[in-house]
Amino acid sequence: MRLVSLRLLLSLFLMAALPTAFADTVTWATWNTPTVLSPIAGIETGTIGSVNVTYVGELQFVNVSNAGNFNYFQPTSTYVGGVVGNASTNGGMIGIDGLAGVTDTFTFSTPVSGLVLSEVSLGQAGIGTNYTFNDGFSIVACGPNVVYGGSCITQSGDTMIGHEGDGTIVFSGGPITSLSFTTANPEYWNGFTIGLLPQQTSPTPEPGTITLLGTGLLGLVGVARRRFLA
Repeated sequence: MRLVSLRLLLSLFLMAALPTAFADTVTWATWNTPTVLSPIAGIETGTIGSVNVTYVGELQFVNVSNAGNFNYFQPTSTYVGGVVGNASTNGGMIGIDGLAGVTDTFTFSTPVSGLVLSEVSLGQAGIGTNYTFNDGFSIVACGPNVVYGGSCITQSGDTMIGHEGDGTIVFSGGPITSLSFTTANPEYWNGFTIGLLPQQTSPTPEPGTITLLGTGLLGLVGVARRRFLA
């Protein structure tokens, strides 16, 4: 009985030592009045908490972040999922057509991890507009938009594809100081905003500590087993 109890204790310890994924609160970008509106060399600035962000590239329009602008990132079910626990609600959005031959780049004032992007109305039913990023990502939520309907964005490698697609993606790289993407198959417009997941505050046990504790528990199991056999 004691042997079984020690094995159970060891199993519970190892399970507790593994990282657990859970939804967290995203800090979404606050976008300012654009510095330059241009189809090939626009400039937009904003903040994500204490991080300054600059966007350079195609810039057809900007919805400035304020309570009076309509929030396109609805319904919640289309934009919240996985590690992302909340959608953008401040009305801020960058709008582009997806022109080919233009590289669009976000630059951050300090290295960031846990970068999130939410997309509105990417492509049309007959036009598969896409963004190809210089970083890997995963889709955590997708579905129809409150205004245009549509469906899920899809993924092929580091390319996000939409036929009137909507959803949220989380990038796997970091810490990074910039993120770039190119587009193909332009349409009338599509929009996006970005945000950051918080850094985890709960300490993670050092690998050496886990090994030491695990070895100690295994030793106890061995002692109990010898006593049981004796």
